[in-house]
Amino acid sequence: MDPNNTYAMLNDPEMKEIVDSFLVETKEILEKLDLNLIELENRPDDSDLLNDIFRSFHTIKGTSGFLGLEKLTQVTHRCEDILNKLRRGEALLSQELMDGIFLAYDKIKELLVSIETQLNEDVPVEETIDILSDLIEKLEHNNVEASGPIKKQEENINGLSANTSAEGTAEDGNAEITVEEKESANPLQEDKAAAKANALKETANSSPAKKTDNTIRVDVDRLDELLNIASELVLGRNRLSQVNSEFALEYEGTNFSRDLADATKQIDLMTNELQLVVMKTRMVKIGKVFNRFPRLVRDLARETNKQINLVLKGEDTELDKTLIEEINDPLVHLIRNSVDHGIELPETRKALGKEPTGTIILSAEQEGNQIIITIEDDGKGIDPDVIKEKAISKGLITREKTKEFSKQDIYNLIFLPGFSTAEVVTNVSGRGVGMDVVKTNVTKLRGIISIESAVGKGTKIIVKLPLTLAIIPGMIVKVKSETVVIPLNSVIEAFRVHIEDIHTINGHEAIKRRDAVIPLVGIDDLLYGSEGKEEKTVWQYVVVVGLAEKRFGIKVDELLGQKEVVIKSLGSYLGNINGIAGSTIMGDGTVVMIIDISELINKIVK
Repeated sequence: MDPNNTYAMLNDPEMKEIVDSFLVETKEILEKLDLNLIELENRPDDSDLLNDIFRSFHTIKGTSGFLGLEKLTQVTHRCEDILNKLRRGEALLSQELMDGIFLAYDKIKELLVSIETQLNEDVPVEETIDILSDLIEKLEHNNVEASGPIKKQEENINGLSANTSAEGTAEDGNAEITVEEKESANPLQEDKAAAKANALKETANSSPAKKTDNTIRVDVDRLDELLNIASELVLGRNRLSQVNSEFALEYEGTNFSRDLADATKQIDLMTNELQLVVMKTRMVKIGKVFNRFPRLVRDLARETNKQINLVLKGEDTELDKTLIEEINDPLVHLIRNSVDHGIELPETRKALGKEPTGTIILSAEQEGNQIIITIEDDGKGIDPDVIKEKAISKGLITREKTKEFSKQDIYNLIFLPGFSTAEVVTNVSGRGVGMDVVKTNVTKLRGIISIESAVGKGTKIIVKLPLTLAIIPGMIVKVKSETVVIPLNSVIEAFRVHIEDIHTINGHEAIKRRDAVIPLVGIDDLLYGSEGKEEKTVWQYVVVVGLAEKRFGIKVDELLGQKEVVIKSLGSYLGNINGIAGSTIMGDGTVVMIIDISELINKIVK
């Protein structure tokens, strides 16, 4: 097909819906295919898995052929040829074949991005096609007979009789079923084969309809509008609760008071239910991100000559779509660091009495209003002395200052810009930007990151993120005469401390808590640059907050409780104010400021 005609066809407004559906469905197939290919490398004798992979490539080929995407069709067609020989038992799966299939997979993804962004196929594929063609030619020349469960078989993957073979399949409503019947002297067998083929076709045609009935695609902007309305409803609920409390005090025991209380409870319950439902519409399973890492670990392990097993846990944990998009890069850096700095070479592991294959566990779980993502390896761990000496040698910190550091403080040096323990810069890591990027991204998402490690045993990195950034639980505190909200996802703990336990280090107040030194700061000092007059009291309330790897104690006069609040902008008149994330309206109608922990902590550090 003429490329100009293809370009015009893809940009035809009447074709937009078909092209969009093709892009969405193909992305879904590729996500599944990525995991299946890794599994195939581990289980080359799994005929069902091999057939499933074949069907995926076949579906992409069929739809791209219909749309006139010749390059995509050519690449998938050659993959089909290789997979067909594997499933028929005419070849054995080798590392060379696996690399060729992965190469084709990467090229398909590249072509898909090109089609999506430019609606053309402006990507060279000749080299990939040549490599695949050479592999096919070698297979045909060698004609290797496979042994084991994947043997040369005459039945097809769709369950037709032994005298037929299916060269096509049905997937996502783009059914293309071809039945090649071998010569048979028994007409009854032919009739049975035809009946089964017809039954398969009916199933293929009816299956997508059932899926369509249960799902609907909604534009993200509409979900954002719905979330904004739900947020306003939360504010109205809070106001109603406040009115009900005041009314109950004045008219306690009256019918009006009881009726208002009942109505308030019902509105409160339904608002909570609506809020949860609206939030869930924006939630995406974190497996969408996790599923990209088996391939990454596989490639990195081969590049570094290591044996690594990646274990995924909690893929069904759901996270807000915005956070899902932002968390990918930090996780990539953490996984790469675990592979390069954490897991040792097989020979080294054997000498240490470990299994030659290292393990990396990537897990996610929901804990209250937070998502806990953990990256854990059984590698060499982090030596605090090495970290400290490296930071000193690079001039990132003085030796005198390190004397005051706890073990956790030393681990946190890893997050300094330009820090790296790698002796040689490689493509995997060692450029001194990885962990700094992680800290920047986690900070931007109002998250907390911490490190646990034991030399010779391994390292665990824990990332805590809020479920959403729109409606947040907040801790309401009073500072002087002003009420402010501290986002609860940044709060580690709150407690009361005796003034005798507050120490001064280099002119700055600090307390010791669980073997860690926590600097103390005042919100009024941070926001207004002046501490003002402090009333002398025996006890001081402290709210310990954390952002990424940093920890600080905020001095407050009173803890008023916790409440869900809606972050509202300050508007164009006030604009952006340093240290203020936004505002919210309390139940009594007063406007209260929400503290931006990120900006405040960065201000402290500076």
